[in-house]
Amino acid sequence: MATPQMPGAYAGKLLRVDLSKKKCWAEPWSPADMREYLGGAGLGAIILYRETATRGGKGNVAWDHPDNRLVLATGPMAGLPVWGTGALTVVTIGAMTNGPTSTQANGFFGTNLKYCGYDAIIVQGQSKDWVYLYINDGVLELRDAKSLLGLDTWETQEALNRETGLSGHQLSVYAIGPAGENLVRFAAIHGDYGHVASKNGVGAVMGKKKLKAVAIVKGTGSLKAADYRGTVQAADDIAHDLKTDPSAKSLYEYGTLPGVVNLGKLGALPIKNYTTNVPYDELTNWEAPKLREGFDHRGHQCNACGMHHCHMQVIRSGDFKGNIVDEPEYEGWSGAGWAIGARDKEGVSWLNTQLDRACVDVNEWGWLCGWVMECQERGLITEKQLGFRLEWGDIKGADRLLQMVNRRQGFGDVLAEGVKRASEKLGGAAKDAAIYTHQGCSPRGHDHRARWDEMLDTCTSSTGTLESGVPVHVTELGLPSRINPFAGEEVVMMVAGIRGRRHFEDSIGICIFTGRTRLENLCRALNAATGWNYTVDESMRFGRRVAAIFRAVRIRCGIGPDLEKPSARYGSTPHDGPAKGQAISAQWPKMIDLWYEKVGYDRKTGKPLAKTLKDLGLDWLAKDLWGRKA
Repeated sequence: MATPQMPGAYAGKLLRVDLSKKKCWAEPWSPADMREYLGGAGLGAIILYRETATRGGKGNVAWDHPDNRLVLATGPMAGLPVWGTGALTVVTIGAMTNGPTSTQANGFFGTNLKYCGYDAIIVQGQSKDWVYLYINDGVLELRDAKSLLGLDTWETQEALNRETGLSGHQLSVYAIGPAGENLVRFAAIHGDYGHVASKNGVGAVMGKKKLKAVAIVKGTGSLKAADYRGTVQAADDIAHDLKTDPSAKSLYEYGTLPGVVNLGKLGALPIKNYTTNVPYDELTNWEAPKLREGFDHRGHQCNACGMHHCHMQVIRSGDFKGNIVDEPEYEGWSGAGWAIGARDKEGVSWLNTQLDRACVDVNEWGWLCGWVMECQERGLITEKQLGFRLEWGDIKGADRLLQMVNRRQGFGDVLAEGVKRASEKLGGAAKDAAIYTHQGCSPRGHDHRARWDEMLDTCTSSTGTLESGVPVHVTELGLPSRINPFAGEEVVMMVAGIRGRRHFEDSIGICIFTGRTRLENLCRALNAATGWNYTVDESMRFGRRVAAIFRAVRIRCGIGPDLEKPSARYGSTPHDGPAKGQAISAQWPKMIDLWYEKVGYDRKTGKPLAKTLKDLGLDWLAKDLWGRKA
């Protein structure tokens, strides 16, 4: 049998880092594995499955165990001239669910890593002392990071710029802030000023390993596309699609800013911890042009991308005048704004950057801070407990709370465990007011009582966040262009039908926003770059394989079907606004049963059925999960 040729677009090596032994080394991976796992989420999933099982393979190591892996991976598209392909996918056992996670950021990480000769970094062990990883072509060093302790993510990047003498995009730095250092459960990993891998406590994992940062110089290596002309043509077609297609045009022009008004009209804007579905301010004040025109802007897009977002802002007026901040994405306006009742757009923009600098998940923060505000209003958390009075919309008070949580000071130590664990500790009415899934993860920054597809996806997810994702060009998958969002059966068919697309995107190394083009275009770009012949059907089959592997790890972590449900407030029925009276709880049991049937998983155990696994080409996994029954 002929040996498979090295595909185009890959650097060809994986970088292994053992923090316990203070060793770094490169190892090759085969063309067959590249074709099978692609990179990103696909590569991370199989590494978790193979390398985080306990002895005997019956259980799984916990998020804080030295044998937990922290995979920082990109994909074959990174470093090529296709929009949104500087991607980073972080895969690990996360601190919020103590189960697998896959979460993405963009910026310049993926490109710099590929130009240094690596497709992914796999971190294991735990360092005795704080270190950071420095990569510069063939130079691999674990350097002393004591001088970086206590610095926020922006300060860390600035310090490493000074230390290396590099600036701008010549050095990509992904780091944790004080929250990660202090093992805040919902700590994130932040890089390149404003790009955050935010879900399921990946920053806490990095903190437990005492890895403060990864700093990657833009290397001098090159990438070889199998078909240069075809790659550029596919890139141009993707860009044209994003600029002209009605489903993507506003995203091209304004990023995610239009989401505030659009979701507000649908009743899907999360307002004051779900206490209402009615906006407390005129939505016209929050239209995308107004959110952008109120600030001076500086461009800061990701590598090889022409989308008009990921900007820097200068605050023009108010208490924070003169501050340079990130332009919030939609979830920033949500978690640092609407969820906590804030009206001051300059204040929201500033607070959003404080969250990035401290490095916590902005969504979990919104649910936590909004919950505290409601509990104080209702007398469920006293001023004495918290140490001060925190009312709706208090930006400076929210930042004060953030600093307490970052450093686990006072009541901040309880809150640093996340809203699920904090509310369970208080119990009673306080618990009933909290928004979370029983797995322990956070919803994205929407009111899912008006987006049942996302609630179902979040609660059944094996990664602690949306796994199927928001439907995009669903007709190319044979699904209807529109469904009734409050008809349980239609919702299930949509969520099950698009399952796999997100994992494919997150494996080839393209941003979720530039991935809004058609799958056919993504496959064309991948094939031109690598020399393969991926079809739309195969891309979906690939994604479902990845989902099945993540599910197998999740089951091994002890997360079963009994935890696939929303908290009382999360699954409640809106009493006002556009989604008033829409009760998902009445349809939830049938929706879950139908979801299991359509994805081909066992309702009792949560495991993918043996037939499902064999149909996906995962016979080996069927034997692992079902033994002789397979």
